[in-house]
Amino acid sequence: MKRLMITLLALVAMSATASAMSYSHAREQALFLTDKMAYELGMTEDQYNAAYEINLDYFLNIETVNDLHGIYWTRRNNELSYVLTAAQYRTFTATTYFYRPVTWVSNKFRFTIYERYEKNRYYRPAPAGYQTYKGGNRYYDNSPYRGRTFDGHSNAGGNVHGNGHGDNHSTPPPAGVNPGGGPARKPDTGTMTKKQAVSQGKSNMNNRRH
Repeated sequence: MKRLMITLLALVAMSATASAMSYSHAREQALFLTDKMAYELGMTEDQYNAAYEINLDYFLNIETVNDLHGIYWTRRNNELSYVLTAAQYRTFTATTYFYRPVTWVSNKFRFTIYERYEKNRYYRPAPAGYQTYKGGNRYYDNSPYRGRTFDGHSNAGGNVHGNGHGDNHSTPPPAGVNPGGGPARKPDTGTMTKKQAVSQGKSNMNNRRH
């Protein structure tokens, strides 16, 4: 009985010790994760930016272990279902390091994307939201993404992509294969460091303003 009580107390303590991520940490992790999602899923620039904001909000709302796969995780997945095509969303839910991007190991957050990709390796310039979005623009009754059109498809009818299942791990497609259907991506010709990705993203933003 005493051992059981100790175990229960330890579990309670663990659920309370995970502290909220700082904005800078959440921002860094959201960029790294979304960059890889954009690369594997073949996202458009508009999808890429929206997914970054959604991932950032999820990370910023994690305060305890229970938040990892709780209401904020569910809302994140629902939001992404409005942004991704049906084929992209199926690949997303079948890829563990996208679908469940954070775990709690040895009293700290562990980001599963690093099991697949090495740090400081980026495929795309940072999205516009990396420079402008501070978080907190969702998790209300009306999603800011529902009804919008991404890549020529509309989700005005609601959440039609999500199926609530996605624990199966899938092997990422090689460069040149587009899991979302349509033309295959061109083979990767190189990657960038974070500094280069952020710099290029800022340059792209400035160019669009002129």
